[in-house]
Amino acid sequence: MVVDMDRRILEWAKVLESIYRRAPISKTLNSDIWFDDEARAHFVLRFNPGVCHAMGDVHGGIIAAMVDNAIWFTAAAQYPWIWVTTTEFHTYIIKTPNRQDIYSEGWIVHKGKRLAVAKAEVKTADGSLVAYGTGTFAVLSHVRFDLNQMEARLKEIGWPPQGS
Repeated sequence: MVVDMDRRILEWAKVLESIYRRAPISKTLNSDIWFDDEARAHFVLRFNPGVCHAMGDVHGGIIAAMVDNAIWFTAAAQYPWIWVTTTEFHTYIIKTPNRQDIYSEGWIVHKGKRLAVAKAEVKTADGSLVAYGTGTFAVLSHVRFDLNQMEARLKEIGWPPQGS
């Protein structure tokens, strides 16, 4: 039974990767996602001037988004086809990434029937800690993840743009 659940979670993680790659934010941030064999979400954000503040380094809100992505996708992977929603998250920024690519990774702290807790770290390629954070998620067992609804909502906002 545990093996079947692990397989289901890893299959769902592949669907979540596809969902993120279709989202406008992945293009805006020039970021990508992958899951490891423990269903932990990993993200990379390639440095680009479009995510910088006036002093020329990655904006703190973008760093917080890297924490948010890693914790939400790590938590969501634990509940195949069930919607989880963020109830709160915290980001603690340690230092700037000095115009480098940054990477985030999430871990499950608690997996319950109604609540999940995850944590994440954001680092540079050389392993320097840029930020860390935690998040709590409500597990909405009564709300099934619907790919058709997702596609319809993206279409409503004109995504993807014509000709892309």
